[in-house]
Amino acid sequence: MHTLNDTIAGVSTPPIPSAIAVIRLSGTKTLEICSAILSRNGEFFTPKFIKENKRKSIYCSLGTNSEIDKILFSFFQSPFSYTGEDSAEFYLHGNPILVNDALRLMFSLGARPSERGEFTKRGFLNGKMDLTQAESIRRIIEARSSFELELAQKNYNGELTRLTSRLRSSLISLKAECEAEIDFSTEDLTYETLEQRKSRIEEIKHLCEKTILSSQKANHHILNQKLVIFGEPNAGKSSLMNLILGRERAIVTDIPGTTRDYLSEELILNGVPVTLVDTAGIRNTDDKIEKLGIERSLKEFQSANCKLYLIDLSKPKESEKFLEKYYDSLGMAILIGNKSDLKIGDYDYNKFYEIARSRDMEYIEISCKQRLEIDSLLKIIESRLSNPEDTSEYVLLEDRNIFLFEAIQKSMESCIQLMNESAPAEITVKEIDEALINIGKINGRVDTEEILGRIFSKFCVGK
Repeated sequence: MHTLNDTIAGVSTPPIPSAIAVIRLSGTKTLEICSAILSRNGEFFTPKFIKENKRKSIYCSLGTNSEIDKILFSFFQSPFSYTGEDSAEFYLHGNPILVNDALRLMFSLGARPSERGEFTKRGFLNGKMDLTQAESIRRIIEARSSFELELAQKNYNGELTRLTSRLRSSLISLKAECEAEIDFSTEDLTYETLEQRKSRIEEIKHLCEKTILSSQKANHHILNQKLVIFGEPNAGKSSLMNLILGRERAIVTDIPGTTRDYLSEELILNGVPVTLVDTAGIRNTDDKIEKLGIERSLKEFQSANCKLYLIDLSKPKESEKFLEKYYDSLGMAILIGNKSDLKIGDYDYNKFYEIARSRDMEYIEISCKQRLEIDSLLKIIESRLSNPEDTSEYVLLEDRNIFLFEAIQKSMESCIQLMNESAPAEITVKEIDEALINIGKINGRVDTEEILGRIFSKFCVGK
């Protein structure tokens, strides 16, 4: 069974050839191992030398009988380290063979391979951070947008910690008032009225509701950005999808109905994660498979955050009829006239501008084949999909934290119901105690071994 007395080692960089690889070492044998494998000019470092040069980058050789690599090395003395223990970092050339040789050497001297997230877990257990801050580290590493990254950084800097502390303080104050009334009911003391107490409980309940809603809004921006291309067959939807992706994802032919179901791809647009969907061309058909694909395409279009409504400028009369038929579904779509290089001379294309204006839509003419105005279109799309610049009204909660905030909210609702039913204060206090336990589970102030296992198993071994 692994314990905090073990010394652990792990790679904090991806296991691929690179300029630099970083190995972390942490635990009681850190100094002993470092002094056995680090040297300069043939002389191995002493523990005293290493401690005297803590938090410095030292150029040296790594190896025992023979040199593995020339490296940079830094030592961090307990408790002033990421884990709160004696720890070290080794900066090697990023050849996986060198990295594995260095790790095997450390293992031979008493270290063991770190488990996923174990460095961060030790930091939490040693009081370097609370649980919400520890969870935010994974988000900081994996964030796919600047919006998500900023919210994760807010949590690491204590935003959620301060929120839960505020809730905990309110609950403790509420519990103290209830218990004082129980313990000193025969004394001539003045307590808050029932309505005042209900008001305090409502405030706690409202704060939980507000936090959950704020997190739901944040996750909507992070997870649910969908960009859907909609239009007639052969209008150039697949060509546009390929241009936005920057690669050939969809099959492009002159044959109408090539895309018989919708295609979807993940991409990052201006720092925002987006699901791009190319839908089946909308037309009347007796083909059951194509008809099913069209039905799915219509559903995808209606659910999109940003809708691209594509028409064929080389066939303006057909496009005009198509727009009239689906006028009600236009919504706030971006109307795009493709094949601008093939416009017919005797047709009044101002009609499309007027249709767009009547629905407060933006209209742009492009040519996928000639790549005309594609950059302008991308700028319009990015402006539609951009995440909020102001993150002050948003908070980022993990699924388990949402569950716990909901449990606290339910406890407060039960408190109000019990008070309305004139239940003994002792029963109300039990609901408050339950809420306090759940607050503790959020920030890790209770015994949470099972929770810790789930959280840190998502990390990489070097974190």
